[in-house]
Amino acid sequence: MGRWIGPVGVAVAGLAALLLPMQACLAWGPEGHRVIALVADRLLQQGDPSVRTKILAILATDKGSRLTKNDIASEATWADVLREKSEEARHATGPWHSTRFSPDNPDLARACFGRNPLPSGYPASHGPQENCSVDKIEQFARELRDPETSPGERLAALQFLLNLVGDLNDPLHAIDRADQGGECVALQIGSKPPVRLSSYWQETLVAEVVGPDPTKGAARILASVPAAEAQKWAAGNPEAWARETYEVAKSVTYSLAAGQPEGKQSFPPRPGQGESCPAADLYRVGPDYETKALAAVKQQLAKAGLRLARVLRDSFK
Repeated sequence: MGRWIGPVGVAVAGLAALLLPMQACLAWGPEGHRVIALVADRLLQQGDPSVRTKILAILATDKGSRLTKNDIASEATWADVLREKSEEARHATGPWHSTRFSPDNPDLARACFGRNPLPSGYPASHGPQENCSVDKIEQFARELRDPETSPGERLAALQFLLNLVGDLNDPLHAIDRADQGGECVALQIGSKPPVRLSSYWQETLVAEVVGPDPTKGAARILASVPAAEAQKWAAGNPEAWARETYEVAKSVTYSLAAGQPEGKQSFPPRPGQGESCPAADLYRVGPDYETKALAAVKQQLAKAGLRLARVLRDSFK
């Protein structure tokens, strides 16, 4: 079944450790996760204020870890901060943040390590290590629905859900191209300097969509979604959402792979890390790629916020 951990032990390990370098490609960066949580929060304020009150009350109990502030946008980054600061948590929970389908065979069982069920009586935050985002979202949501779940596990379940639902809508975490989630692919748009594919999708495009103020960015993103689309995007389940994100990865994110790389590109190591991709394949694309990618990121952030609100609403009613 894999290795099992405890949420309290992991949090303590994270606080006791020296600041460790962030693992490459942690899905959406902090701004992406914040704006997703703020979109969900806005929806709950408008339609389910009682659910929002329950959520805020649980987050207010997060007084011991000091990993993040207690507001919903900050807590949406908690699971990633935990991995940054604890090598134990990095290894134990890393696979939970993605559901990576093979490019030519989107087999969910294969992407989810055989889909081993959580043994009866085990809290979802205790493992196993070999789980995917689809399964962990379902496990943590089930814990929130269960009135017998302990207060500590309820907090952990909520913190993980705030992060993992966002991750499920990140195209770079929906496909396995053996490139470390886009870290080992170089992208050059026109005459602009080459960048890592992961940095471009998870940081550059997110910053352009969100802008300098995540709260205002969330309002703009939500206002741009037609009501009919909002209802459609919030429908379904984590498996359906993962498959939809996989299609975005194939048709937009990695549409550049239809051509041949035009050489190699070296990047300086990220601060505190060794270089795992000394020579990344370089793809040159036109401005049409940038236009499609920007629209896709905006849509995926909106979908993530709508789906997070749906999961939270269903978990607390």
